[in-house]
Formats: sequence, C-alpha cells, structure tokens
Amino acid sequence: MALQLRRGTNAERGAITPALGELVYVTDYTTAGVAPLFVGDGATVGGNPVGASSLNFTGIAGNVTPDQDSTRDLGTNTERWANAYVDDITVTNLVSGTVKGDIQNAAGQVVFDAASGSITANITGSVSGSVVGHVVGSVFGDDSTQLVDGANATISNINEINMNAGPNTGLNEVYQINVDTASNQVRIGHGTDDEFPRLTFVREKAAGAIGDADTVGRLLWTKADTNGNNQFGLISVTPNQMTMSINDGVHNFAKFIKFYKTGKFAINGSAANEPDAELSVDGVAKLSPQTSAPSNPVTGMIAVADGSTWDPAAKGGTPNPYPAFYDGTAWVSMT
Repeated sequence: MALQLRRGTNAERGAITPALGELVYVTDYTTAGVAPLFVGDGATVGGNPVGASSLNFTGIAGNVTPDQDSTRDLGTNTERWANAYVDDITVTNLVSGTVKGDIQNAAGQVVFDAASGSITANITGSVSGSVVGHVVGSVFGDDSTQLVDGANATISNINEINMNAGPNTGLNEVYQINVDTASNQVRIGHGTDDEFPRLTFVREKAAGAIGDADTVGRLLWTKADTNGNNQFGLISVTPNQMTMSINDGVHNFAKFIKFYKTGKFAINGSAANEPDAELSVDGVAKLSPQTSAPSNPVTGMIAVADGSTWDPAAKGGTPNPYPAFYDGTAWVSMT
C-alpha cells in the first residue's frame, strides 16, 4: 500500500494550520505558483514550504524553465537572491531598479563606473536630457554628418547656433547665429521679436583698474594668400578712444582714424595724444569744387566754389576755384 500525505489545493492549505511535523502536498502548486510540499510547525497557517531556504541545487544537468511564459518570478521585491553567476543575460523588456556596481562590456572594460556615475562608451541613438560633464570624442548629426571633430578640436557643418538664457549659462538674452550660404554671410540675431542684437567685448581684470589706454577689444581683418597670413585692418577700442587702421600687421597705427569719448576726431597725427581741436587732420584735406551753392547753409560752413557756375564773390574766374565761408548771411571768399 502506497504512503500518501495529506493533500489538497493551495486554497485548502491556506485554511488549515498543520500540526508539528505534518506534511501537506499541494495538488495545484504549478498554477498556484507555490512549493509542492509544506511542513507544519503547529502555529503557521498553511505550514512552511519545504526547501525554500535550505535546499542547495547543484549539478543540474538541464534547463530550468517555467511552465508559463512571462508569468513566474525569481524572488520577490522583498526577498531577493544575493548573487547570480551567469554568462549571459537576455532581457526582453526592461531592467528596472538600482544598479549597484560597475557595468562592463564584452572586452571587460568598465563602461559604467558606479562610484563616479560616469559612462565611458559609444552610445548609439538619442540621449534624452542634459549631459553634465565632459564629452570626449566627436559629435555627429542625425544624418551622420560630423559636427564636432574631437581629434582635431574643430566645429563644422553647423548652420545655426541658438544660445538660450537660463541657469548657469551666463546669458540673460536669447541669440541666434546662423550662416547664410547663399549670400556668404554670418548673421547674429536676437531671438525676441523686434529686439536688436548685441555683440559685447569684455576685458576683465581681477586686481586694479583698466586704464584709459588699455585695449578692451579688437576686430581684426586678415588676408591669407601665397604670401601667408597677414593682418591688415583692425578696429581697436580703449576706454578713451576707438581706432580704425589699415596697417602692416604690427599695429603701429601709422595711418588711422580715431574717435575720442570727448567728441574729438583725428585723422593721422600722434597716436598717443588727444588732438586739441574737435577735428584734427595731419595731412592734406580735399574739398571738391561745387558748381552751385550748398542748400540750407548754416553759419560756419566751408565749401569750395568752382568760380565759374558758382562764383559767390563775383571774382570772374580769378582765382578759379576758391574757398568760401558762410557767415550766416552770405558766402564770403576766404582768399
């Protein structure tokens, strides 16, 4: 005669408290997702599963496969396995939770450093969110066009750059820089409707003041040809003046135009000294002869009469032409 244990469904097991040492077999353990055998301790309702904490499965020469797809669990949210030693893991849906440790690639290289939270790997696809830290390497667009060349430290193939205001950006305005390839122009625009853009040069000095003669910013023009690269033009600004010059590349300001904050204007002359008059010309000034009196003259105007069709002093062509000064009433010859 076969030895039979107390048996019943899992629901029936949950309604009894087996006696100490009593064995209970669950007939529907596969569908109930429980152990097939329980042992009573005289106090626990339903008894305790046999082998749940004491069995050590070794030498299994086969696969461990659940009876249903995507239904059974390995451990629970509160009862986890300590370690799993496997060669490969294939996850169909989602890996959720916290990764407490490094992640290595097939070559044994650490691609995720748990201590620093850094990722060192080639990422294929989109990165959603912010990248905080350094990007080492090249950056490519959606069409695989290289935008940032990490090896040569160059940026190319970018048609527009948007600089938005925000925390830690140092910007309080929204600007757009774009390249118009049709007109060969680089345009700077303001991202706000009916607002003008600004281009600001800032020279900072931690200790002491920036002097009136100290250059704050420069715009340089350079030509590159068979003779090499040569700077030939610039606009230079100090707190006291603005200088425009065409030079030989050494910024000697031999020929220049200067505007001073006092309202004075100088053409050539001393590069170091501010002129005595509102207009200072170190050289020859040319005024083209006029064939008729300037319209709407005001006191102090100077013009050159051609002495023929316009002869305010009635000189009859002698001399021809001559300078004339407007005294508030009439044009008077200055010769």
